[in-house]
Amino acid sequence: MKTVRSVLLVHNEPEAFRGLEEMLNELEIHTSHAHACAEARDILREANPVDAVLTDVALPDGTWRGIIRSVRRMAKETPVIVMSRAVNLKLYLDTQDAGAADFIVPPMAPRDLAYVLTTAMYQRSPSRIRRAASGAREDQRSQPPAH
Repeated sequence: MKTVRSVLLVHNEPEAFRGLEEMLNELEIHTSHAHACAEARDILREANPVDAVLTDVALPDGTWRGIIRSVRRMAKETPVIVMSRAVNLKLYLDTQDAGAADFIVPPMAPRDLAYVLTTAMYQRSPSRIRRAASGAREDQRSQPPAH
């Protein structure tokens, strides 16, 4: 399974994300920052794509929806995780319908964040899903029939 090495943090409140950045750095994950949708698009166009995107709900020039659309156009396999300090079921469902890999409410423990990132990356990769499914079929074939 691919490990997360770089994450793009899209937010407009640097202080609120400082703890998240420190947590990612403790996990040996490089972070880059965008404070608006346009800046995030510029970073996504760079030669070295990020492994995941963590975006705040509201940004000065758009919302999480714009980030998801940009990522789908420029870095299809990159998972987008939407963050909100408010627990909101409708928002959660909207993000899932729009293609977000996950929705989280900070604060989180480092181990939990690592799990969310790893799971999001695994779910976004169709080739990994196909390999996992074919591996499961192989396991079933090698099992003796049940009596």
